[in-house]
Amino acid sequence: MRIAALIGAVLLIIVATFQGDDSPDTWFAIQKIEIKGQLKYATEEELQSDYSSLLGQSLLSVSLSHVMDVVLSSEWVANAEIRKVWPNTLQVLVHEHTPLAYWGDGQLISTSAVVIAPRKVPELPLTRFYGPEDSSGVVLEQFGLISQVLASTSLRVATLTLEPRGAWNVIFTNGVEVKLGREDILERLQRFIAVYKSDLSGRIDQITSVDARYPHGIAVGWKQNK
Repeated sequence: MRIAALIGAVLLIIVATFQGDDSPDTWFAIQKIEIKGQLKYATEEELQSDYSSLLGQSLLSVSLSHVMDVVLSSEWVANAEIRKVWPNTLQVLVHEHTPLAYWGDGQLISTSAVVIAPRKVPELPLTRFYGPEDSSGVVLEQFGLISQVLASTSLRVATLTLEPRGAWNVIFTNGVEVKLGREDILERLQRFIAVYKSDLSGRIDQITSVDARYPHGIAVGWKQNK
């Protein structure tokens, strides 16, 4: 197939040579970009706009690495497969990022740990991560460890925050907020889970917060009875 395509390209160059004064680069100028793939977050219109700088460039001389750089500059595109279709078309098979969690306000973290900042942030049922700049990898790793500890429970993380001084706070989907501090995070979390299962699970609506930073127990903040 590659040999046939090469032969076809050579023949097209020969034909172009006899078409007049136009150079082969002009004859093979990119006129169309075909976008393929299952698009869930980006739209074809947005991608066409992002890739418009490729139009008019020569299919003969443009490098695939340059095309790939342009293709990957679109925030939702994780990877792509590119094909030159002679004489004037580029085919781009797009693979999108899969969002795993929100990162701060206006960004997301993908399942491949890439932080993306889309022009329009979708509303998705995802965990929210907060932390200092450049700490997304640390927060994602801690989230994975916490999720493993929670796997045998009904608790799920709604918000995970790493404070500037290194302390961790968790808000669960049932609304309970737990302060875990800076050390022995998983041990403290397991201690909270034990108390939660035995004493707290039936009284969630009465709890304001939980402080698990104590060495041998936890402190529970209770709502005031009116």
